[in-house]
Amino acid sequence: MCQSVSVPTTEKRHETSRLSRVWRMMHARRRSSFRAGTAVSLSSFATSLLVVAFACVASLRFSSWLPFVMPLGVASASSRTYVPAWYVYDVDNTRFDNTAWTYGTDYALTMIMLCISASCMTSGDDRSSLKLRIYSSALLACYGASTLAGGYAHQHYSGVDALNTVAFRSCWTATVGNVAFASAFMGLIGREVQVAFGVPGTMPLGPWWFWPVYGAYMAVACGLGYMSYKRPACDIFIAGITQFPTTAYCILALGLRKWPSSSSESSSSCGGDPASPIDLVRLPYRMMYYIGFVGNSPLLPMYPLLVQYSGMSLGAINALLHAWLMTMWGMQGISLIHLIKAIGSYESKVSKKC
Repeated sequence: MCQSVSVPTTEKRHETSRLSRVWRMMHARRRSSFRAGTAVSLSSFATSLLVVAFACVASLRFSSWLPFVMPLGVASASSRTYVPAWYVYDVDNTRFDNTAWTYGTDYALTMIMLCISASCMTSGDDRSSLKLRIYSSALLACYGASTLAGGYAHQHYSGVDALNTVAFRSCWTATVGNVAFASAFMGLIGREVQVAFGVPGTMPLGPWWFWPVYGAYMAVACGLGYMSYKRPACDIFIAGITQFPTTAYCILALGLRKWPSSSSESSSSCGGDPASPIDLVRLPYRMMYYIGFVGNSPLLPMYPLLVQYSGMSLGAINALLHAWLMTMWGMQGISLIHLIKAIGSYESKVSKKC
């Protein structure tokens, strides 16, 4: 009787001991896996932080170096145009236009950019394109905020004494800082374009915070005076140069791939079944996307040449440059709306098939 009771009890003890060992092994593996995952996450975070720090410092230094090494007489014109100011202006070197040619076209740009910004946000209602809609709308809103502040500054601050005030510095920091911070949204757009349209693994995604940190660094650098020149309009071009990494990222995210043939493009647009959203992106809008993002680069050599050699008034030069910006920024907005609609159309067709 005693033996019949002790055997199962012994078996239960062995079973309990075995389960306890299994549980301890599983717990140890979980802890080891957690530690390994934490180590990888910390390593990835540190790597990304070092890369963005290098990109920030290198891009800022590159932006202040490039105007002075361009060929064909541009460097000579730049040396007389790009005179560092650190928000301290003087009569000899400072030129700031106060005519309606400048602030009027600034205000016109503001209205157009804000309209396109709203169109980006309302061009779809699906969740798949939500991030691209938000980032595209924010990018165009940055442009609009920049030209609004710039127009106000050109209209209301006249003379060196007015430019050497805290009020002007704040207003002009908003003007240039919005262009500098636009890099954040431009990089995030490139990230979403890579996710939705790019070839997996072709372009690195990186962490979400990478480009906002980059844009914030440039905006702070602007506020501290690292982009400030005696001709305040020069500040815009320096801020524009810092957009080089994000511009390249946007272009490569969409461009590094084998595109569908024109026949497959037309069949997809005419109601065929697209294999992915990329099949719904038409060639004219792709070209508009590329040109819109890279098309402002000729303004960098144009500005010092126009200022030093053209004989045109500052108001006329600014109006010409604003018309150019309207064209390129508008192309960015229109092409982004097309990409947003391509994602929405693809999701709609997939849901109908299901």
